[in-house]
Amino acid sequence: MVRVPCNYIGPMKTTLRHLLPAVLLSIATSASAQSTYSFALPTIEGSQLSNWVAFTFPNTPPTSGDASLNFQWRACWQAAFGGSSKIWIEVKTGAVSYTEVYYEGGNTAECAALSRTGTIPASVLAAALNVGGGSLIGRVKIQDSCYPGVGCSFYNDPQVLGLTLNYAVHAANFSAANASICTGGTVQFTDASLNTPSNYAWLFPGGEPASSSSQNPTVQYAAPGSYDVTLMVETADGWDTLVRPAFITIYTPPAANAGVDEDLCAGATAQLQASGGTSYQWFPATGLSDPDIAAPMASPATSTSYTVLVTDAHGCTASDNMVLTVHPVPTVAASAGNNTVCLGDTAHVVAVGAQLYQWSPNLFISSTSGATVQVWPTSTFTWTVTGTDAFGCVNDSSFTLTVEPPPPAPVVTNDGMQLTSTAATSYQWYLDGAPISGANAQSWLPLVNGNYSVEVANASGCTTMGLPVYFGSVGLADHSATGLRTYPQPVQDVLVLEGLAERADARMINVQGATVWQGLVQAGSDRLDLSELLPGSYILELRTAGNVQRIAVIKE
Repeated sequence: MVRVPCNYIGPMKTTLRHLLPAVLLSIATSASAQSTYSFALPTIEGSQLSNWVAFTFPNTPPTSGDASLNFQWRACWQAAFGGSSKIWIEVKTGAVSYTEVYYEGGNTAECAALSRTGTIPASVLAAALNVGGGSLIGRVKIQDSCYPGVGCSFYNDPQVLGLTLNYAVHAANFSAANASICTGGTVQFTDASLNTPSNYAWLFPGGEPASSSSQNPTVQYAAPGSYDVTLMVETADGWDTLVRPAFITIYTPPAANAGVDEDLCAGATAQLQASGGTSYQWFPATGLSDPDIAAPMASPATSTSYTVLVTDAHGCTASDNMVLTVHPVPTVAASAGNNTVCLGDTAHVVAVGAQLYQWSPNLFISSTSGATVQVWPTSTFTWTVTGTDAFGCVNDSSFTLTVEPPPPAPVVTNDGMQLTSTAATSYQWYLDGAPISGANAQSWLPLVNGNYSVEVANASGCTTMGLPVYFGSVGLADHSATGLRTYPQPVQDVLVLEGLAERADARMINVQGATVWQGLVQAGSDRLDLSELLPGSYILELRTAGNVQRIAVIKE
């Protein structure tokens, strides 16, 4: 027996925390049981012993050694009948199995009490104590060699007398209500030692803590497997050690799998698929057909992260999660500006809100697919555009294009000095087919001779071009009567202007009716720099308070 060194005098709950593992191992391997279990059963007798008769030794504490059975037995034997008597003793070592621990045959003693001793090997005893749950259960049977009705005088034969079980008992003893647990679980050990121990030393390989000096420690096991437990106690008789091999079983947690993340269109349904266990529970239950099955149907209103708790056959649990992302259906819209087109025109229609588009019906349209199409209806018309987004979600909307008629063709009248169009919403005058800048009124005063036309528009913006009208009333010599002179003609850079009675606002107009130069001309004589003008024909318009004069100018 290993003794604690003198420098450890004091409470063992403190000193054992400081013992080296080698010292604990020495104690564990050298300490032995301290007490003795001895229990004698009452006499078992009678004719029922010709068949198995059960017996029980109660309150059997654990041990690591052999046990002995001491008893006497007697049976009837008469030479006239021949044969011999026999006895069998077995102990229960399994749920329905027994192991023979004593057999004797060939007995020819007539009704004599035979003293016998048998041995129960340590392995058999350990199995018997384990299956008995605190008791050792056995059975006995005797076969005599007499005919029925013939027996021992003065005895109720056969008999088993004083069947006694003896073995060395550990002072160390413990139990655990939950010796089989899942990874990460804890085991609560309960001391059941005899002889009032003063100190405890536990060894928990694979556990946390790996050792303890508490009487009833709690230990956590992180890894799956089977683990031994050793309890060493010190009583008045010294140290005793109990080792229970593979006492703790730690199960591997299930491989929980909630399935892959999924995308779902609003209003649609998806099936979840969990695996890895025997029972399942999903959280939250929102939108699930049944949260307690492996594969419920899910139809959440918004994106949801689902967690599944998976339980296996050992009651071990693990969890996993998946995300069901709910995508709104695309908001599809189509537009052609103000969604109005003039009769005979083609509209450019653009759809937005999705990735793929389908148009119907296939009338007055350039294509039935694509985000951009051209349409040319002959009257107000409606199409349906169906959009599909990147997640396969689908929605549609309708698009209506209003067709507006053009305004009536304008009629232009010429009063000799200006041109006037019939009434419209807006106007644009043209000279020889080219638009005149700024000529946007109902009437236009021509500055040069040529073919004039007007394009009119209605309130919808639809236009109609009138027929051209020739205007040739712009004179070139009217200014001579006023004494006004311009030279040189043609001009290259500087135009000299003489004879102007008063200062005038001046502008130079090209043949398209556009103003290409403007400024003030002084009374009397002035010089106009025309070097920036391109060669061509121009009209110099001079405006005073009460008069407008136009002079033809040729630029080289």
